[in-house]
Formats: sequence, C-alpha cells, structure tokens
Amino acid sequence: MPLRQQFRTWMTGIVLLGLVPSLLYAQTDGLSAAAALEQTLTQVIEQAEPSVVSIARWRTNPAELTEEGMPLRNPERLANQQVHDVIPNQFSAGILLVLSGQEERFVLTTYHSVRGGVTTGAKPAADSSHLQVRFSSRHFCPATIYAADPRSDLAVLKLESRDLGLRADELRPIPWPTTTAVRKGQFVLTLSNPYWIARDGSPSVSWGIVSNIARRPALLKPDAGGIKTLHELGSLVQVDYRLPIGASGAPVLNLRGELVGICSSIAAIEGFDRSGGFAIPIDSGTRWIIESLLQGYEVEYGFLGIAPSRVLIPASSTLTRQPSAAEAKAVQMGSPAQAAGIRQGDLILAVNGQPTLNELDLMRQVTLHPPESQVRLTVFRSANGAELTLTAKLGKWPVRDDEGIVASQRRQPLWRGMAVDYSTARDRFVENQLVIPAAVLITEVRDDSPAHQAGLQPGDFIVQVNRTPVRTPAEFAAAIKQATGDVSIRLLLSDGKTRATVVRE
Repeated sequence: MPLRQQFRTWMTGIVLLGLVPSLLYAQTDGLSAAAALEQTLTQVIEQAEPSVVSIARWRTNPAELTEEGMPLRNPERLANQQVHDVIPNQFSAGILLVLSGQEERFVLTTYHSVRGGVTTGAKPAADSSHLQVRFSSRHFCPATIYAADPRSDLAVLKLESRDLGLRADELRPIPWPTTTAVRKGQFVLTLSNPYWIARDGSPSVSWGIVSNIARRPALLKPDAGGIKTLHELGSLVQVDYRLPIGASGAPVLNLRGELVGICSSIAAIEGFDRSGGFAIPIDSGTRWIIESLLQGYEVEYGFLGIAPSRVLIPASSTLTRQPSAAEAKAVQMGSPAQAAGIRQGDLILAVNGQPTLNELDLMRQVTLHPPESQVRLTVFRSANGAELTLTAKLGKWPVRDDEGIVASQRRQPLWRGMAVDYSTARDRFVENQLVIPAAVLITEVRDDSPAHQAGLQPGDFIVQVNRTPVRTPAEFAAAIKQATGDVSIRLLLSDGKTRATVVRE
C-alpha cells in the first residue's frame, strides 16, 4: 500500500475512533431520556389508575319492571352476570373526585354517555337506564346522576355504595389543582374504557400532545335556536390521538399526573379530525362548573345582554393591535350590559384583558363566569373615538327550559312552597319582554302551599318583599330572612304595572 494511502487510512481510523465514543454516548443519552420518559408515564398511570372507573349503562326492558318502576331483578346482579358476556347499551369512563373539605367520593364523566340514567333520589322511570360503576379493584356498585349540565356536557354520579365493602378513603380521588391549565404542545395521556374493555378494572392508555386550544369541531355550529353548548363557542382542547368509543369521560392528565381535561367523544365526528380528538379543559374557566355539580347544583353561567357580531377593524384605524372585534349590534334594556354603560355600536376589544376577536370569543369569555361576577370590558366607542374600560356585573344566561338539567340540591331552600331564580333564568318567561325585569322569577310553586294559596305561579316576577326591592336570589333570601308572619309580595305584571299580594305564614 502506498505511503499516502496508508496515512489516509490511519487518519480515518483516528477520526472514527474519536467518533465512536461520541456516537455511543449519544445513543446512551437517548436511551436514558427515553427510559426517563417511560418511567414518568408508568408512574403517572400507576398513580391515576385507582382514580379511573369504567361506567356501563344497562337498559331494562319495561316488561321486567314492577308497577313502581323498579326492575324485577336486581340490576347490580343482572349487570354482574352480563359483565363478561354482553357489551352494555353504552359504556364510558369516569374520574373519582372529591369536593374540598368533604369526604364523599363522586364520579365525574360526560353527560351524553349517562343521559337517561336514574337521577339521585328520584323514582326510576319506565325508560330509565341503570348505571354501574366498576373500580380498579374490580369492586362495582350502582350509581345515579347527582347533577348534570347539558351545556358543558358534564355530569357527576353519586355512588350507591352502601354494600360496596370499600371505605371512602379506599377510593382515591384524582388531583386537580387550581393553578394548572392545559397548554398547546403539552404531552398528555388518557385512561379510557373503549368497547367496555375496562370492565376488569384496568383502563386502556393513550398518549399524545395538545395540538390546539379553544377549538370548535367543524360540525358544531350554532343553529337557529341559538347557542346550546359551550363547545359551540370554541371551548374544547384538541389532542392528537383518536378518541375511541368509550373514551368519553376519561381523564386527560399531564406528566405530573394532574387532571387537565376530560375526553369527549363528540369530537370524533366521522370524516372530521379522524386522527385526533377533543377534550373539555379543566382550568379556572371550568373548575367552578365542576364544583357546582359536585355540590348537586344547577350550573349557572354569566349573561351580558347584547347581540354581538364580528366586525373587521380597518387598517387605517388606530386599533391596529387586533384585526377584528365584537360589535354590540343591540343592547337589551335592563341588561347588565346597559347597566355597565355599553351602547349600540360599541366594539368590545377585550374581556378581562383577553382579546375579543368575534362574537364567539365574547360569548365564551362572558359565559365562563358565574352570575354576579364582575368582568372588565375594553370598549372602543366609534362615535367619539374613545377607548373605555367598563365593568359589568353579570346576570344569568337563560335556558329555554329545564330539559336535561339535573340538580339534586337547591342553592336556596323553598320559601313557603316556592322557589325563585334570576329573572333571566328561563328564556320562555322573558323572551317577549322588551325590558329585562329588575326582579326575581318564580320557577316553582308547590300545590297547597302558602305561595300557591296566595295565587303565585311559575313565571311571576317579584319586585319587592315587604317593600324591599329584590333583583337577585341572594337579595330575595336576605329579604325573607328578615320577614316574619304574613309577608307582602309585589308582583310585576305584563303591562309594566305591579300588584301586591300577601303570602301567609
């Protein structure tokens, strides 16, 4: 071999000898990183698994019911006999949660996966479904719907665990800290129950990253009847793994094992986002919703009282920091918006410092606050070119009726046989009102109660209690607390006049 060629071979060997350790070190570092990630995932799974349950919904044949609507056969025994052989009518996952300061465990899941189940304390209807919850320990027990909210698609189940044989401290709730929010690009995993496979107590695991936030599935568009769910406002988190049937209600966890979302299979629409799925985020905007459900209450959402529309901001405008805003096309009289000083034609630029680019942004930002919340609105008034900061005290977002809402507890007890709420609580009572009444709405009157004997009925508006104005349920509760004996009630009539009546003790 010529000397020059020997020299090249020798130098090449030296270079390769120098690279081999680097390659080996790089490979070792890569394996170490992969092993560390693997260890993190397995630890999160082991920590979270006892907090995840599988849920089955069993429908009972009406022919197998007693006259009282109860199944002829014990539903727990029926479900236990079928659990290994038959896939139930519907299956999903759930998460064990506990309200701060309490001991009782509840199960959080999606409402659409348990809707039609028996509600807590209610007599089962002929078409009711029986819900069964199975734990990682393979214990199981029936459950009832304690509270449910169709607008967020969330429900809380009460465990009918008298014969379960487990103490409350043996049912481990999942951690859900107040400060943790899901972020774009974050690694997440979920423990779900596809095709009832978790009937043995062991959920299936998927993992991926958060690909986007504040998403709205393509087919979820507001219809002529208006906004019905928060998801139509772009409140969902998009993840890059497919959510199979049975993943509804499954927890979305970060790498610290903290709950940051709840899987919702409504996102896996055929032909859209087939490689991904959507989840309901658990953050400051939704935590109070879950806390309301854990207390058994109806979830109440914020209401501003304007008809918004997206408007483009011209490039020549001084408002070059954002391309569009939400314009107040109309302001409802008597609304929180009018009280805050918002006028028709005003542009809403931001809510609590968050940019508002269109009507969906505005509705989401307002709705995800409970009534009585104060929100800071950044407003541009084109009439004089002024930018204002206005503060609005929110009312209650109205719903058409009570359909789908499950509440086992009342925020305020019945008073002399009647219940009251915000004047906007039910849309059917205010839809023909030109002005939102400064009053409370009677939503329920018990037969043969003092309220019923006084001629009060659902849909009536109360403006005064013993000459004290009442505009919110809290003000009404304070007024009746001071009232004894016969109480004078002043009602608002449809022609704008008032009429007094007396509710006997």
